[in-house]
Amino acid sequence: MKRVLVIAAVRQELSALERELADVEPLAGEGYLRGTLEGAEVHLALTGIGADKARRRVELLLAERRPDLLFAVGFGGGLIGTLQNGDVIIAERVVEAASNGQEPRQLSADEVLLTAADDVSIPRGNVRRGCLLSVPAVVSSAKGKRDLGSRYGADGVDMESFEILAAVLDRGVSCIVARAVFDEVALDLPLGLEKIPGPDGRPRPMGLAGLLLRRPWSFTRFFSLRSRSARAAGSLAAFVRGLLRSMEEGAEDV
Repeated sequence: MKRVLVIAAVRQELSALERELADVEPLAGEGYLRGTLEGAEVHLALTGIGADKARRRVELLLAERRPDLLFAVGFGGGLIGTLQNGDVIIAERVVEAASNGQEPRQLSADEVLLTAADDVSIPRGNVRRGCLLSVPAVVSSAKGKRDLGSRYGADGVDMESFEILAAVLDRGVSCIVARAVFDEVALDLPLGLEKIPGPDGRPRPMGLAGLLLRRPWSFTRFFSLRSRSARAAGSLAAFVRGLLRSMEEGAEDV
């Protein structure tokens, strides 16, 4: 039975996948849950928000869990108009945005896993290959997303994917990176969303209260985003299950 490590920045991103697992047991150390799904032993773990934190966490997880495969999943923003909430972008390549006068860096994903993912479909969205852009901060404005999409030719944006893929490739572990679209390119997000999750990835009541106290006009908009989160999490769970099934069927055909 293959050991598959599935990681995300915060627990909400894995909430639907948690419910898909059988034979579930909590984990100590680097990781929080283990179970089985589609013939694989699946370990769930959180990296936290931000590239540097994610890389350090992934290095610890690889050393402790020793997975055969790693699936890096989570939510991302759409950078092109054809992507809708719940669609899944499978990264053929991941680009790190230019900073401090340096040119953008680029990494390519595992073609074997990409080929297996080509057969995956999900019930409430589309799955497509594309380019992910990693940036140092949440991009909240529609204008900012449009500008990034135009500048880098990317389909989606997040914060952690480049450093995660770099850490995994350094250790020779097969990895796929996938992001479910939370916000379309035309959607302006309320500022401060990244401050709500706590260390365990669950929403912090004080973080939410602080956001609403600072921006009470965002109350209605914030709670309208919960359905977006649920849809994106459901798409990630369906994608992971579909990819594991595709891999298992491919192994049986060999």
